[in-house]
Amino acid sequence: MISVIGLCHFFSHFYQFVLPPLSILVHQAEGYSLESLALLVSVFYAASFILQVPVGFFVDRFGARGILIGGTVVLASCTLLYGVYTSYPALVILSIIAGAANSVYHPADYSILSASVNKEKLGRAFGTHNFAGFAGYATAPILVAWLGSIWGWQNAAIITGGSGLLFVVFVIFLSRDFEDSSHRRHADANSTSLIQDGKMLLKAPLLLFLLFFTLLSAGQLGAQWFADDVLNLGHGIPVVEGNSYVSVFVIGIALGILGGGIAADKSKDHIRLAVIAFAACGLGTVLMGFVPPYAFILYPLFVITGFLFGFGFASRDMLVRSLAPAGASGAVFGFVFSGLDIGAAIIPLVYGYFLGVGLEFYVFYLGGVLIFSATAIIGIARKNFARSNP
Repeated sequence: MISVIGLCHFFSHFYQFVLPPLSILVHQAEGYSLESLALLVSVFYAASFILQVPVGFFVDRFGARGILIGGTVVLASCTLLYGVYTSYPALVILSIIAGAANSVYHPADYSILSASVNKEKLGRAFGTHNFAGFAGYATAPILVAWLGSIWGWQNAAIITGGSGLLFVVFVIFLSRDFEDSSHRRHADANSTSLIQDGKMLLKAPLLLFLLFFTLLSAGQLGAQWFADDVLNLGHGIPVVEGNSYVSVFVIGIALGILGGGIAADKSKDHIRLAVIAFAACGLGTVLMGFVPPYAFILYPLFVITGFLFGFGFASRDMLVRSLAPAGASGAVFGFVFSGLDIGAAIIPLVYGYFLGVGLEFYVFYLGGVLIFSATAIIGIARKNFARSNP
């Protein structure tokens, strides 16, 4: 079960990272500005943000399996169609639909994991799930950039989209017995109404976590999505080599996720673990804009910063799960994880502006500041969290 959910998360993150590594190639082939290509990323995440909470409510009431399969089909199809319909309006429409499909993953995945895994092993289950997602992030930059450099950006999109449609067949056969939050809701005579769930989401701890996820996402994307452009424009590093730095950053995240999952299962102070890891990551992100462009410096910096970022993930997810009432994990995870989409929808426009006006290194500077700000939110949340969990 964990492996199937992990592979779904892999494809979700992989498809989120199809367009960014191709941005330079699309810019050269189609003439679209980098700012307009950054807008495609923004509308993708705007659509995902808008639908993530409603999808969470649907998951809690009707089950996660069908929603998860449907989202994967649509997301893979839109990725394939990027390579077929290349006019800018078509790319915008496809990005909106793909973003809507992407909204299913966090509510559905976490609903299934929370209902199916023992609490003593949940940190490692969350870690494995996050590891698979960031393995998708790590694979996409090099693979997609390589496919694009050999066969063109259109064929790269078609190949990656088609592979996801084949994967759906695998999911259909292996997911028939999945349990999720809808099972707990139906079994719980005291399960809450839709209005009660809506009021629950507006309490202080969940609102603080929504803000935390927003700032964390916006900060992370400076290194994860735009590092190749920053290094190309600021230091003249080729696109494929620049994407290799992105990949080692994401590999670092994946390794940190595994270690953080083990640490989360052994620790009772998840807030402390998260604060230390994310604060150190913020420092590493700022340093990316200051160090000289030597591989023996950049590769270790990117992988260590990524490791620190990933190390806090399982503790972060354990904190969110503890705030979710029985049968409402889909709504809670959908709500707080929509902060990732808010950050991802807004910040590409800012980073795209920096790239367009010759302030490329400000992508790293601002990214680090945003991660520091997210860490401060966790500190503020400690008191509210304690009041909600006596």
